[in-house]
Amino acid sequence: MNARALLAIAGAAVLAATAAACGGSGSGTDAAAQGSGQAVTVQAASGPVKLPKPAVRVAVMQWQFVEDLLALGVQPVMIADEQQPGSGNPLPPQFKDKLGKYTSLGSRISPNLEVLSAEPVDLIVADKSEHLKDYQQFSQIAPTLILDTSSWADFYPNLQKLGQAVGKADKAAEVEKTVKSAIADGKAKLAADAGKRALIGVPTPDKFFAFTANSMQAGVLTELGLTYAYKEVPGKLSEQAPLESLAQTKPDVMFLTVDPGSQVVTDTWKGNSLWDSIPAVQSKQVHTVDRGIWSVGRGALSVPLMVQQTVDAFTKG
Repeated sequence: MNARALLAIAGAAVLAATAAACGGSGSGTDAAAQGSGQAVTVQAASGPVKLPKPAVRVAVMQWQFVEDLLALGVQPVMIADEQQPGSGNPLPPQFKDKLGKYTSLGSRISPNLEVLSAEPVDLIVADKSEHLKDYQQFSQIAPTLILDTSSWADFYPNLQKLGQAVGKADKAAEVEKTVKSAIADGKAKLAADAGKRALIGVPTPDKFFAFTANSMQAGVLTELGLTYAYKEVPGKLSEQAPLESLAQTKPDVMFLTVDPGSQVVTDTWKGNSLWDSIPAVQSKQVHTVDRGIWSVGRGALSVPLMVQQTVDAFTKG
């Protein structure tokens, strides 16, 4: 599809720089905090979580938390690594070479509690929208930190809370500074394009879903000075958008999160007058991006890559 320019996973240098700033064991203060027996209390969506000492062995129910922990220099020991039913556990590219050995908990929606309880863990980190219903079961196994990942406004607070929980508060501040620096640099490079309309979509073989203006992904583009083209939908981070309504959003650039090699509905829209009327299509600013970064990961390693790919879309075409 001519209008669907394949955007390679740009920013290897950015990822390397981010990993250098985000990885490692952290400062001496952090190392002392994690190794101490000092009690920690972290405020979570389910209430305060009290830990007798900073957590070392952490079980994680979502890839975003894996990214943040890796950025803090902490290797999760258990991960709910099946993001979609039947998908297996393909590792997102931004951290596939950084993740050590771990025990799989299966589906993120219905993690295997028997496996989770088979080995001791100091902390379980779970998502509010998907796991609040499981809080009682989780908390019977280990202290459970429920975090809200539904908006960009929660991004830095979540990073800080994870830093507290694992005794890496100083490192969390460093990582936050790195991410904010990448965004500020990206915004400066996009100054000439400030206000242009952008949209992130998830095309499937027969449907198109748009991330809403209240999603975390939309928040990143807004931070870069762009206008998010799709509406806010309370309680929904994405919704199905028929071609008729998609055309009405008139985005200047679109990012399509697609698994490599997938055949999607936008492939069939070429030549359709509604599709061809979209400014992003007319200017060949429809870019395929890695779903593992833009949709599945969404953490401290992904955001600088999202920023770099957005800059590349506007500056390289």
